[in-house]
Amino acid sequence: NQTAGSLIGGAGGAVLGSQFGKGKGQLVGVAIGALAGSYLGGNIGAQMDARDRQLAHQSMQYSLEKMPDNKPSSWSNPNNQHHGQFTVTHTEEVPANNMVCREYQHRVFIGPKQETVVGKACRDVRDPRAQWRVVD
Repeated sequence: NQTAGSLIGGAGGAVLGSQFGKGKGQLVGVAIGALAGSYLGGNIGAQMDARDRQLAHQSMQYSLEKMPDNKPSSWSNPNNQHHGQFTVTHTEEVPANNMVCREYQHRVFIGPKQETVVGKACRDVRDPRAQWRVVD
């Protein structure tokens, strides 16, 4: 069930991400949407509606692109009181591979349930439009 939830969440996130931007920007939206949907697609992700996923996606994208380490970016859906907090916990440049990597923590609250997802996303520093990819 969790694997199915991840796949469904990833597909839903990709569709949602495709609604943002045009051209290469739209591809980045698809990638980030799929990333957000798949890692939250398990237990609690199945309880998130389209607006929850959109808000989580926006928080994640903003944090990976703009936020300094340890400064949270929060989202809240006023329609159902679901909310979350995305925090980049560590940024590391890997010059030998032309990569920048950001470790993160995403806390999601659905009613009394909470899930915390931790991971690491990297992208090529030579291309500011490069897609973030989960590596851990």
